[in-house]
Amino acid sequence: MKLHYIVTIACLLVITSKKTHQEEINIAIIGGGIGGTSCAYFLKEMFNEQVNIDLYEGNTIGGRIATVTLNDGNMYEAGGSVIHDRNRYMSNFVDITGLEKRNTALKSERVGLYSENGFEFIESNSEVVNIMKSVWRYGYGVKTMKGTIDGILNKFDKIYELQNAGKSYDDIVDLLVAIDPDFGSYLNISIKDAFINNLGFSELLVDEIVKASLVVNYGQDVDVHQFVGLVSLAGMGGSLWAVKGGNKMVAEKLVELSKVRLIQEYVVQITQNDKKYISYTLTTSNRNSLTYDYVVFAAPLAENQKIPIVFNDMIEPFKVGKYHRTISTFVVGELRKEKFSPFSYENDGKLIIAIKKEFFNSIGNIETVNNTSSNSNYWKIFSKEPLSSYQLNELFTSVSEVKVMDWLAYPHYQVPTKPSSFHLSDQLYHINAIEWAASAMEMSCIGARNVALLIKKNFENNWNQTTMEPRVEL
Repeated sequence: MKLHYIVTIACLLVITSKKTHQEEINIAIIGGGIGGTSCAYFLKEMFNEQVNIDLYEGNTIGGRIATVTLNDGNMYEAGGSVIHDRNRYMSNFVDITGLEKRNTALKSERVGLYSENGFEFIESNSEVVNIMKSVWRYGYGVKTMKGTIDGILNKFDKIYELQNAGKSYDDIVDLLVAIDPDFGSYLNISIKDAFINNLGFSELLVDEIVKASLVVNYGQDVDVHQFVGLVSLAGMGGSLWAVKGGNKMVAEKLVELSKVRLIQEYVVQITQNDKKYISYTLTTSNRNSLTYDYVVFAAPLAENQKIPIVFNDMIEPFKVGKYHRTISTFVVGELRKEKFSPFSYENDGKLIIAIKKEFFNSIGNIETVNNTSSNSNYWKIFSKEPLSSYQLNELFTSVSEVKVMDWLAYPHYQVPTKPSSFHLSDQLYHINAIEWAASAMEMSCIGARNVALLIKKNFENNWNQTTMEPRVEL
């Protein structure tokens, strides 16, 4: 009887010790952009006090959501600038953090499509006149295209229902197909072929309207795949907003809410330790090392990434392609009127998009992150390469300030799209896999919640296995 009592107590102690160990989860997140910080929030929401999260960010919180301060003392959006009114996660984050939305559209901003021959199309201040001009040039396809985009947005809303139900997916194709069976095929056809051959839109509409959206949003052409092309077009319409004070404030507030430990160092090495009881040791640029149950990679993992990481004792490569270089040049100066005549002679806000080969992608007026009035001579230029003084002189008659930011901003999209998985290895995940479908703040949040759900699923499976003890009969 005494022996039975001792064995029973011993078994209970073993089970209790296992349970205690399993309840405390140590997770590392590499990257402090919106993907990493939203993942931290979702994990904290799922696991509460059970989880300890270390967030590694060697630069500033926000990542590619960044601001630049010019000599007027004001801040301007330098990275991800606008958010669609149907982006539920970003809207929710603004609400729960107590931040404010601001209308990003310059009240009288108009778009001009520019080529070497001058302007091919200029929007009108009058909505009625603008509709008439659009139909005259592109036919009724402009209206049909809007219906197509609205239909895609309606279908895409299903992702929120799926994630609220706890559904998670191993790769981007599985995720897209779960939303709509047709979405998976969108990765393997160009937006140009899909729009002209499958949907019957005119080549002129594709080469001007569709291309303009891709040039200004992704710095790329109509040979990108259909899904990212549709996301780009959606970003040119609807009600767009940003966060008062800067979009990066969302990421900063999520760090506070998630109660993460911020480690301001770059991770340079990840080592997988035990093949049976998996853990990972992270080594930083300062040669510090810590070990975790789970690791979330929340940064671009590409052939040309800026901070290379060595993966020890794991199968490589994980890299699926290159990220596209985009230069943001902020200029305070007077636009050269003779080059951009007649558009340049009017005083309203302007967005000039180069739809034929130019050394710039777009030139647009900018507002401060607080929507305070800005002089019409404040501009942001996107280009593939840094602009020379000669090129700036081609665009401006006078320049009083120039500030440059060099980005690896988003994937270089190709058809067909290479497979991209949220799993790098067991208990090692990659949020930015979703960017190969489309790069946007909301897409990063969706990828972040998917990874958080994958971790929860893995943890629960491991928990069930470790708590299943063989029955002892005496």
